[in-house]
Amino acid sequence: MKQLIVTIIGKDKPGLVEQLSDTVYFNHANWVSSSLSQLGGQFAGIIHIDVASEHIQSLRQALAHIEALQIHIVEDHTQPQIAYVTQQLTVTGNDRRGIVKEVTCHLTQLGINIAKLKTNTQSAPNWGYPIFVAEFQLHTPLEISAAMIQQQLEQLADDLTIDIETRS
Repeated sequence: MKQLIVTIIGKDKPGLVEQLSDTVYFNHANWVSSSLSQLGGQFAGIIHIDVASEHIQSLRQALAHIEALQIHIVEDHTQPQIAYVTQQLTVTGNDRRGIVKEVTCHLTQLGINIAKLKTNTQSAPNWGYPIFVAEFQLHTPLEISAAMIQQQLEQLADDLTIDIETRS
């Protein structure tokens, strides 16, 4: 079996996920995992698919014929993984330009890989301004402690709240 990573983007409309899942199914492939979202009127996502080598070409062609979606497909050539600890990092603060850039810069300097990132801005009716929330799933080298991450990120700004939880 081959592993394909499929990224998609296009104007959102009802039935897109069904159309994608039908295409995967009818081309003898298995939908392993995905992350799909509607953002600003666009449908965007990434899908991990298992497929036998003899069905890759027909799957590629079928996906390319889905109207209104831009699709990019790559084969997964994953390298052996290095040991890491999975941590959940939540950064909350007054919404302002540059929060994601600042946090990701510090994480990169520590050698931490970002496995997932979800961000949003929420209204804070009692405060009168929007609150930014970023939820990171981190793959942290064994020698980097949660306390080290906390210390680095708390230097960014007084108005950011940093919460780290180690997952097993």
